[in-house]
Amino acid sequence: MFLDKLFRFVPRSTLRRGLSLFNRGEFESAALLFEEILSGSREPADDVTMYACEAYLEVARKRDTDGDTAGALQALERTAMLRPGYADVQLRLGRLCEKHDQLQRARDAYTRALNINPRYFEARLSLARLLMRLEDGDGALAQLQEAAQSGPEFAASELQQLIRAVPAGGAAPPPCRQRLEALFDKLLAGPPSPVCAGIEVARTALRRGDNQLAIAELKKLLKLEPGFPDLHNLLGVAYDNEEMTDDAIEEFEQALRLNPDFVDARLNLGLALFERGRDGEAERALRAVEAQQPGNNLARNVLSQIESRSVAR
Repeated sequence: MFLDKLFRFVPRSTLRRGLSLFNRGEFESAALLFEEILSGSREPADDVTMYACEAYLEVARKRDTDGDTAGALQALERTAMLRPGYADVQLRLGRLCEKHDQLQRARDAYTRALNINPRYFEARLSLARLLMRLEDGDGALAQLQEAAQSGPEFAASELQQLIRAVPAGGAAPPPCRQRLEALFDKLLAGPPSPVCAGIEVARTALRRGDNQLAIAELKKLLKLEPGFPDLHNLLGVAYDNEEMTDDAIEEFEQALRLNPDFVDARLNLGLALFERGRDGEAERALRAVEAQQPGNNLARNVLSQIESRSVAR
């Protein structure tokens, strides 16, 4: 999303209106339009489902900020229904439930996240902390020991402290509990990084059409994290919006070198190649998108245009 040229490839339709609302930050209205499309199809296209999920995640964030807990949970639960195999959605659902003292729902969500991805460090650590709060010391220890086997290197020391300090079978006394909570908070915060905040600055700039600010921010971030494919993809979007198509293609290709399964980057690459008139390369990129996401509306529309252009020649 965020490509200014995107709407050239989408006929005037409910999808186009939904994408336009999303890019303007009107997420609730966008979600309603995506739902309209989903409800009218027996087999909803993967890209529309993805857009709906992204919209609902933003809706959940805003509702939670506004103090609408029930509304935030409803939005996250709809996201989880649309994408049942996304562990990060389950983690967000679990954290929101725990924040509002819905502890059994939180436990279930963390468990689902780990069933999807057993190596999900943040989900396992969140479950361990919740079990400690529920005075299930044995359960918390089991989760911490599992986390220690596959957790990131920066967490090794604090994990061992937690394993030694969590009381087996019972509740920790208040001073110990406070120290344990501080360790959990430190681990879940992860190593300090400006990248996440910088990405939000760039995304906000793209939504309001300030591509130059987005380019400047993303270039700064890439000096810190040159191997982060999302940054290359977003920089490609900003370049494309500024009609710097060759630079955009280079960034999309770099994102794909770093992550060959990055569907958004491959779709963006196909659109940029089509704009450049490199139809053979564009077709290969878009066929690959279709292989990953059968029925992707944007890929299908552009492939149709490539076929029509080929016949006209």
